[in-house]
Amino acid sequence: MELDEFKTLWQSNDVRLEKRLKLNEQQVEVIQNQKIGSTLRPLYRQRVMECIFHSFAIMLLTGFILKNRAEFPYVLSAIALLVFYITTFMNAFKQIKLIKNIDYSHDLATIQSSLVLLNTHFVNYAKLAILFIPSFLTYPVIISKIIKDFNIKGLADVDIIAKSNGNWWTAEIIAFIILIPIGIWFYKSVTYYNLDKKWVKNFILKSSGNRVTQALEFLKELQSLKRDDVYSY
Repeated sequence: MELDEFKTLWQSNDVRLEKRLKLNEQQVEVIQNQKIGSTLRPLYRQRVMECIFHSFAIMLLTGFILKNRAEFPYVLSAIALLVFYITTFMNAFKQIKLIKNIDYSHDLATIQSSLVLLNTHFVNYAKLAILFIPSFLTYPVIISKIIKDFNIKGLADVDIIAKSNGNWWTAEIIAFIILIPIGIWFYKSVTYYNLDKKWVKNFILKSSGNRVTQALEFLKELQSLKRDDVYSY
């Protein structure tokens, strides 16, 4: 075989190889779009529903504050819960925006970084739930006040303040004084910088979203598939 013929054959094989690699990459991208998209779609819908629920809660609490603005203890209790719902609404909204902006046509590393960022929002949500535990004590107060305001006779006995002779307010104050500093310490401690601590690592692993974790695992499989595909040639 002459040199020119060998060069022509080599170039022909090189072109066929390049086309084959491109075709395989396109197939991987199609699988990537379908799999990751289907994994995150239920999560997207869930976050939309959460935003709707939080929006209603924010409106109802705002109305409650305006109606009872002359009664400072009730207003303070509602504000504590309102801050929680606003914070969780913002967290859910950020997740919706992040999921919607993921471009599955990008390289795997870019998608992976978006999913990791999404996972941090999951962890942050769990941290916020711990931080705001004292505010959950305001639920009985607010619900009993609403029952009283609307004169719901069937539930007239559900008055936590009257039943406790006003001691519920004291319990709330004590809970806030004790639990808020603990919550702040916990929130600051649970970071990726403290993964060497076993309890921090376990909390982050348990708080991470299952669907996001599945998508990240799938991306790792795709990366391995791409490497194997290249080396096979």
